[in-house]
Parts: sequence; structure tokens; C-alpha cells
Amino acid sequence: MVLEGDTDSIVTKILTEEVPALPQPEPLCRLIQVKKGKTHGSYLLVRTRIVVNIPAEEFSVGLSRNENASPQTVIRISARSPQQLREKLNPEKLRQLVDETELEHLASIISTNPSKQNREMQQLVKKNFGISMNIPAEMQASKKAKNFIWISNNASSGMKNLILMKMKEVKSEERRAEKVKSEEQRAEEVKSEERRMKNSDAFSPQEKQQIDSILRTNMPGETDSMYMVIPVLSERGLWEMKGDAMGGPYVMRRIYPGKGKDEIIIIGFVYAPEMKKKILIKQLEAAISTIK
Repeated sequence: MVLEGDTDSIVTKILTEEVPALPQPEPLCRLIQVKKGKTHGSYLLVRTRIVVNIPAEEFSVGLSRNENASPQTVIRISARSPQQLREKLNPEKLRQLVDETELEHLASIISTNPSKQNREMQQLVKKNFGISMNIPAEMQASKKAKNFIWISNNASSGMKNLILMKMKEVKSEERRAEKVKSEEQRAEEVKSEERRMKNSDAFSPQEKQQIDSILRTNMPGETDSMYMVIPVLSERGLWEMKGDAMGGPYVMRRIYPGKGKDEIIIIGFVYAPEMKKKILIKQLEAAISTIK
């Protein structure tokens, strides 16, 4: 990514913050710094460019596509002064914009290139889960069980995996069922339930038990005492291998087919102790984003 005109390193600091939910620190972006007005030649052709314009008449953030190449995204940030840039620029929204741009690009690589898709595995997913999803062609290894599919590139370096499973719907009365507890315990559980309801992707204890059981049954390690676990279920985080030193980042998505139907859980996870993992997990996230 080319960053032009960021004299005070305001945008640089925002875009080089660590990516969350990775086992080792990795910055969101690798930046090529260019002075204002000095972007020439091949730098004009990079997939993502950010141009900082100070001084300008007013603060603004604009986005354009395919100015000098395709695909390409150009983000222009203008401000009257560095102080106004610090005050007006929303770091989280900028990071989200850059992240979504990269995700969109990676997803399009699979979606627009049939040769990069595993058609056989896509048909299997459609048949068993009723969803359309672009599976990367490199992911040839698989394991199928009842209401469960594991797909992997099975690589010795940079192993990428996808898991699809069905989870029984937890009835509302089961969510609220509780034993006799102290007032403090009940108050804490009320707060916990409120937090869960605010986050539609949050999992109840009963749902976590289901996923733990499915992973233990279908994702064993080298011995019976080893199996995959996800300590904290969320949109993204870290997985572990119980009884072993294996682990890495994961991303997760849940799909609600409708009332009375099993939910679908999709997990993308990486095992790559020998290398950086940001791009690997982003590639899996891009594949998951193609679900229809």
C-alpha cells in the first residue's frame, strides 16, 4: 500500500496498529511512504493508495476506484491542518475501510476465477448445508461426518482450514433456565444475558457446549486426549489443541436459516507456526464472505 503525504505520520500510526486476535504482533498494513505529489510510475498502479492532502479547505475523506489500474482503490484524506486531521479522522472507520477493501479484493479473486474454485467441494457444501460458498481450489483435503465438513489445503507450511457444522437451536426457555442461585449470581447472569442479546453473534453456554462437543468428536489430535478447542467463541480469536502446543487464529460466522432449523457455524482457522498469519486468515475470511 502506498501512502502519500502523511508528513506527521498520523495515518501511518492508525494503519500500522496490530491486527487483533493474532498470536504474534502483525501490523494491519505494510506501507510505502511517498512525499506529497511524488507518487509516480509503478506506485500509481498499486492496488491501494492513500493520499493525505494538507492544507485543504475542509476535512473530507473520499474514495475512488480504478484510477490508474484495475482493481484499485484510492482513498483521499484532506484537512486544513494536522490538528484537524487528528480531531476529525476516525481511526476505526479508516481501518475498517482499508480492511474491507482488502477483503473484497481477496473474495473477488475466488469469485471471478472458476479455475481457483473447488467445484466438487462447493457442491458438497451446497448439498449438506444449503449454502453457496466459493471454496479455494487449493483446499483439496476433506473429512465428512454427520452435519460436519472439514476442508483443508493440508499444507506442510501455512495450513488453512474451513469447518462447517450444524448446531441445534437452543430454545429460549433453555437459555433462561437456571438453578437456585444467590442474588449476586442472578444479577451477574442478567447482565451477561443483556450483553449476549446486544451481540447477535454471542454464544450461550449451551451453544458453546455443542460446538465443544462437535470439535472434540471431529477434530482430534494425535492421541485420544488431544482435540481442537476454542476457549472463547467470537467473530475472531485464537484456537488451541487440547493436550498439545498447536494453535493459531480463527474467524467464525454463524447463519440462521430460520426458526426451528439448525444453525450453521463456519470456522476458518490457520496453523502456521513458521510464518506470519494475517494474510492466511484474511484469505479464509474472504472465502467465508462469499457465502450466499
